[in-house]
Amino acid sequence: MIHSLIKKYILPKEVDFIKGLHEHAGVIQTIIDDLLHCFTQKDSSRCEKIKHDQQQAKAIRDRNMSELLNAFITPIDRESIYRVITELDWIAISVRHFLLEAEAYGVDHLSHTYHPLIIKLSHAATVLEEGFANLKKENAQAIATQAQEVRETYDALVTIYIQKMAQLADCNDTRKVFVDKEMLHQLKDIGKRMRMCANSLEDIVMKMQ
Repeated sequence: MIHSLIKKYILPKEVDFIKGLHEHAGVIQTIIDDLLHCFTQKDSSRCEKIKHDQQQAKAIRDRNMSELLNAFITPIDRESIYRVITELDWIAISVRHFLLEAEAYGVDHLSHTYHPLIIKLSHAATVLEEGFANLKKENAQAIATQAQEVRETYDALVTIYIQKMAQLADCNDTRKVFVDKEMLHQLKDIGKRMRMCANSLEDIVMKMQ
């Protein structure tokens, strides 16, 4: 009885930051999955769903950041938590930038030529979410493997990006070159953010050992 009262009124509130980060990563995975269906299958319902999911991601980001700012004690390095929150947020922001450009240029789908980039992003998002799931288990080996897989997926994405840019260099359609260059750059940027987040996830689990 006394212990419960002390815990309730005296001890600092315990915040499950790992659960919060995993939840954030899960919504990011959903956003990327929506992006895949929206632009490769022209599924308008998934295009609309992205906006709702981005709002959810922002709400989770704001909650996690507020809890971090008000937490007296954190179970893992405070700066590491902050870094992951902002990097997950950057992924969602990069997707939003992609959608804004797509809308501005009147792009409602990507040709089959560009499918491999979004497929790589989808795979990286899935592996990243699995990594955050393993963070609760403190499974350092699994997380290290998953972080490396995200990095390798990004490297593969960049290889495809370079190939597509080289092909555009031989295109005489100025508008196509400009639009495709911008769209490809945004997809590459999303992958870059995922790679950075994977590195920070690995950094967290290393500090927990």
